[in-house]
Amino acid sequence: MSIQLSNRPTRLEELPGPKGLPFIGNYAQINFQTFHLQLERWAAEYGDFYRVQLAGSQFVVISDVEAASVVLRERPQAFGRRLALQDIFDELGFNGVFSAEDENWRRQRRIVVTALNSAHLHEFYAAMLETTHRLRRRWEKAALAGVAVDLCAELMRYTVDITTQLAFGIDFNTLETDGPIIQHHLDQVFPMLNRRLTSPFPYWRYFRFGRDRALDDAVKAVRAQITDIITSCRARLADSPAALSAPRNFLEAMMAAQASENLAFTDDDIIANAFTLLLAGEDTTANTLAWAIKFFTDYPAMFTQVRAEVDAVLGQASAPESRDQAMRLPLVEAFANETMRLKPVAPLLIFDAKIPIEVGGLMLTPGTGVILLSRGMAIASDNFAQPEQFMPARWLDKTDPAQRVHNAKAFVPFGGGPRFCPGRNLALLEIKVVLAMLCRNFDVEMANEGKAVEEVLAFTMVPSNLWVRFKKRC
Repeated sequence: MSIQLSNRPTRLEELPGPKGLPFIGNYAQINFQTFHLQLERWAAEYGDFYRVQLAGSQFVVISDVEAASVVLRERPQAFGRRLALQDIFDELGFNGVFSAEDENWRRQRRIVVTALNSAHLHEFYAAMLETTHRLRRRWEKAALAGVAVDLCAELMRYTVDITTQLAFGIDFNTLETDGPIIQHHLDQVFPMLNRRLTSPFPYWRYFRFGRDRALDDAVKAVRAQITDIITSCRARLADSPAALSAPRNFLEAMMAAQASENLAFTDDDIIANAFTLLLAGEDTTANTLAWAIKFFTDYPAMFTQVRAEVDAVLGQASAPESRDQAMRLPLVEAFANETMRLKPVAPLLIFDAKIPIEVGGLMLTPGTGVILLSRGMAIASDNFAQPEQFMPARWLDKTDPAQRVHNAKAFVPFGGGPRFCPGRNLALLEIKVVLAMLCRNFDVEMANEGKAVEEVLAFTMVPSNLWVRFKKRC
């Protein structure tokens, strides 16, 4: 396959890049908790196509929009998840739709897309609204007590409750009760995924540190809980088999597929996809919300503008009372988009070339690693006007000369191409509903005691030191 985009070196070895050491390459130069920042700095030095070596693996790092679009569009035939990532997911027992490839991915994705489609979200909105009111009541108590709250932890309780209701039809209600400790187990997973994925060799296959044993325990506990839920759901469906023809949640949709003569789904497939949905639904949406609320405190004038829109649409309601009402908040959505442009939870998208393929004049061989700098593209002046500025208005008035540069291909917070994230609509709905609820009911200020809020890469990009204090709106 040949896809020529520009006149660049034809071989990976000819690309510029940071000098490394024998055998380990650039590995010793990188703090993997800030890996994305290092790659962005090197992109400023070496350009939108450069080379890095990490232990025995060669990577091309790309922030060219057209080349990145080709990589995303040619998935899954030409590019796939890194084999190392697939192996790690297999070892942990949750190689679901996120990490699966080829036909295994196709058969699973159909079910996931169906479970997350607009019709199901419309039916699910009443449960989402009740969970949002629980979050409001929780923040009201914190405001009355005058205590600072760990914003990411608060929002992860919310997203776990949303995701478990949508996935399993079960209300854990971790916001108002201690509830199952599934969230604490999930919190173990992403940091260790990042650690294993960036390790120069798979040490955990030979010996385990305490953190590896903690990960094993967490995965075992989540798997046991999901298995219990599956058993209960199967008993419920046995009493009401008609539900298989109109599944009401993700788990029932998976079981309906399992019962189909045309699709071979095992319990392991169901567990893997339930695990994947829990991880993706908890971490990514919660962190995007946390960054957005941080921007509320950074830009009080914009917060006032967003609040005015929320007040006009919601009236006396304390949160959007319907999904249709939530959709009538264009400035809230623009605020969310600008947050995701500057603080994407996936600032890096990492793949392996699966076939010989030429991209941007560069010939890639099977097994070559490809790193797309998703934020690097979104903060390039060729793609967005005044790219370093936080400007939600750029998503509203594209006729303004100040906003004339706006390349939609450079905005990929949910990926792109055939493997575009199926949870996008759910994530955007959660973000809009929570931000609207906050604007309607609270003022918010930082309470991090002078510590800088920093970006930490733990498979996804999370904010550290993000403590806030809520006050009831006057």
